[in-house]
Amino acid sequence: MANSLSLVLVVDDQNSNLQLISELLDRAGYQVMPALSGEQALARAEVRPPDLVLLDMAMPGMSGAETCNQLHKLPGLESVPVLFVTGAADRSSMVRAFEAGAVDYITKPFLAEELLARVRTHLELKRARDRLTRMVREREDVIDVVAHDLKNPLTCVLFAAQALRCWDPAGGSPERVEELAQEVLDCADEALMYIQRFLSRGAQEQRLRQFGAHSLSLRDVAVEAARLQRTAAQSRGQHFVVDGDAPAWADALALRNVIQNLLSNAIRYSQEGGQITVRIGPSRRAGYSLCSVEDTGTGVPPEIERQLFQRHVRKSNGPDNAQARYSSGLGLAIAKHDVVQMGGNLWYQRGENGGSVFVIELPQTSPDTSSPADETARG
Repeated sequence: MANSLSLVLVVDDQNSNLQLISELLDRAGYQVMPALSGEQALARAEVRPPDLVLLDMAMPGMSGAETCNQLHKLPGLESVPVLFVTGAADRSSMVRAFEAGAVDYITKPFLAEELLARVRTHLELKRARDRLTRMVREREDVIDVVAHDLKNPLTCVLFAAQALRCWDPAGGSPERVEELAQEVLDCADEALMYIQRFLSRGAQEQRLRQFGAHSLSLRDVAVEAARLQRTAAQSRGQHFVVDGDAPAWADALALRNVIQNLLSNAIRYSQEGGQITVRIGPSRRAGYSLCSVEDTGTGVPPEIERQLFQRHVRKSNGPDNAQARYSSGLGLAIAKHDVVQMGGNLWYQRGENGGSVFVIELPQTSPDTSSPADETARG
């Protein structure tokens, strides 16, 4: 049975051929987009991408081969199936058709049943390829998210373990040993809990992570994130300052992971012995709060600034330390995605004295909460 949502682009410089093929496809339940030339086909395909193309091979002006080549260069149409309709049945014509990027060909005069059967077959193959592509992409997304969310607690475990190994009983504080041991326990427990949530997440269509937003103090979340990153900062002689407070409506664990990621980047790209500041306060936009992480590094190179929140893009090679070794280039992309899911935004701006400033903007109250003024306006 034909899929009524499938759009077939039919290209032929002969109007009679165009009408005949279009009527056959229309009666079979397909949507048809006709074009009398290669140029017209490209213009229409750019506006409304087809699922399949029936293309006359011998046309004046732009040939069928060139039209096929240009179609496959359009965004999203790199693998659109193209079937050549040709009056030539010789071997050389068939070879040229496949060299031009066609997946099949139909010789004129053709049987209606044959044309419809080939169209149906290649549309089914395209749907199968599209499903496989989506499955691969979804699996990659799951792997990226799992790796990203496990990286924060495991990095904390790594630095706490390194600090414990270097601890000097003669001059060290026993209390600090207890703090480091507790960090290892807390972070290992968080990693195991996350794995358990992932393994028991139920139906495949269920989201990997569910955000449970509630009212919270940005300062409380930032202080906890800084505590978990403190050992990593101390390994480079750096220290944190958390300045200000403001309310926000967000998922505390997801937000803490975002701030940890920004602090981890700041540690990696700041000068040794420097200060990393978390600044919190109201946004200029009414009903929103800001939380910014400011470092003393060299800032983001202009050539990658626009790609900063894309996956697998790193600020630079970074210094040769443990955090740089375990950088995947995923953190900022996932952090922005999470903040947007919580109703906010995350952006980068250059610091006044150099360095990077990453700003989180979040709503102060639930988006479903309406003020008395809003209720009055509705009434």
